[in-house]
Amino acid sequence: MAKFDILYNKIEYNVKAALLRMAELRKENDRLKNEKAALEKETEELRKKVEDAENKLKLLVVTKTVLYKEDTKQTKKQINDWVREIDNCIALLKNK
Repeated sequence: MAKFDILYNKIEYNVKAALLRMAELRKENDRLKNEKAALEKETEELRKKVEDAENKLKLLVVTKTVLYKEDTKQTKKQINDWVREIDNCIALLKNK
């Protein structure tokens, strides 16, 4: 009977230890999910900032080109491309 009690106590101890570890892992998992969500949000914000910076750079290049009257054909083409892109966006918005 003593062996059974020892074995039962070991099993009970191991089950309790496993349950505690499982609870700790769940907490860590929740923390990591929250951290992941925060990082994804930050990544999206940074992606938008990069996109805005790229658009500003394009605008500066066009402005410089127009100001210095260099390569006006390329500038006109660029502006026409942007106008077409804006028109496509407007058309897509109207279809929604």
